[in-house]
Amino acid sequence: MRNKLGILYKLLIYLAIFIVALSIIFFAINILLINQIKKNLAVTTQIESNIFIRFGLYWKNLLSGSFGKIYTHELNSANLSISYLYFNQFKWTILFTLLTFIFSLIIGNVLGVYIAYKYNKTPDIIINIIVSIFATIPLILIAIIALAFSFVFSYPSQFISEFPFSLQSLLVPILIMSFGSISLFMARARKITKEVITSNYYLFAKTIGMNFNQLFKKVLLKKLVINQLQAIVPFYIILLSSSIVIERIFSIPGQSIFISYAFKYAEINLIMFYFIINLIFLLITKFSLSIILDYINPEQNSIANNFAFIKFDRKVRLWKK
Repeated sequence: MRNKLGILYKLLIYLAIFIVALSIIFFAINILLINQIKKNLAVTTQIESNIFIRFGLYWKNLLSGSFGKIYTHELNSANLSISYLYFNQFKWTILFTLLTFIFSLIIGNVLGVYIAYKYNKTPDIIINIIVSIFATIPLILIAIIALAFSFVFSYPSQFISEFPFSLQSLLVPILIMSFGSISLFMARARKITKEVITSNYYLFAKTIGMNFNQLFKKVLLKKLVINQLQAIVPFYIILLSSSIVIERIFSIPGQSIFISYAFKYAEINLIMFYFIINLIFLLITKFSLSIILDYINPEQNSIANNFAFIKFDRKVRLWKK
């Protein structure tokens, strides 16, 4: 019963976050696009001039299942829905960022665990230096260098939509995007592994005859999984944000085209739909991870882990009678 109430409580918190975040985004977007709205006659003549009335109408439409209309004539005349336009573009962003994320997660954790066992030794120092160098170089600079070398090594310099060439043309962008993510995952894996292998519990398990595989599966793996699960959402947000730059450079038809068009023509409903889908995705992911973390690590303070910006201090007082 207590678990069900806990889940319901979390759902209500996430719902409140969604409503507040979406409301703030609505006003921020409408204020930022005031000049663009005035320039675009198609938008100006079709929206309510009062921002508060506009806000009320937007929520009314949203609660009735409508994401609003497209104002620009060239898109409106094609009779395409907002959801179709979004997912038709965003499918490539999902594929691109998901492959990058999985690759970074695997490589980052493997390197992190390895250098933790070689702490302050030559492999640790060399790998840290190499990864740090690539992670600190601006993505734009690496992308430009990659474009220049495409003629030398004969790999695609631009995105190719036909399968299987689409996957081949994504290899270089994925590699470039993964440098920063690998560094983040590696740093966390190195830190938690170092803490575990120097702990009394680990050393005791080692003295009773457990080999490396047993120690890794029974002692280290759980701690590593918990630690990385807590960072998945912020790491993916960083990856999703930085992917916009790489998409434009390598002509990947993803979210960058959708966003740039929406902002250029002040398509408020397109922009809001982008944020709605991303908010829902991130909140569902965060909620699911919190349930998983509660299951594999029940002693944790779940609420504190769910929201990095909320901290609860629990004080236990012992009363002597």
